[in-house]
Amino acid sequence: MSNRIRRSIAATTAALLLSTAAATPSLAESNFRDDAANASPVLDVMLLRPVGFFSLVVGVGLMAALTPLVLITRPTEIDKPFEQLVVKPARFLWVDPIGGH
Repeated sequence: MSNRIRRSIAATTAALLLSTAAATPSLAESNFRDDAANASPVLDVMLLRPVGFFSLVVGVGLMAALTPLVLITRPTEIDKPFEQLVVKPARFLWVDPIGGH
């Protein structure tokens, strides 16, 4: 196997492992929405929204890379990764109220 292929596989594996580690906390949902549990608007705007934007960019990139594989293996389930990788970060970024996290 050439070094170029090995580096590509290693980079892809590292990116997938890092994105999985970063996405796991976002999958944990809580139905408890009390005012005391919400983040301050300053924290939301200065920290959470930029992280949300980064997760949206990474999610769109992963979705672009995974779409052919999902379409080949399970074409009827394309909405599941799209929901997790693109829709939820976009909803967090543009629909959810500031300070509501």
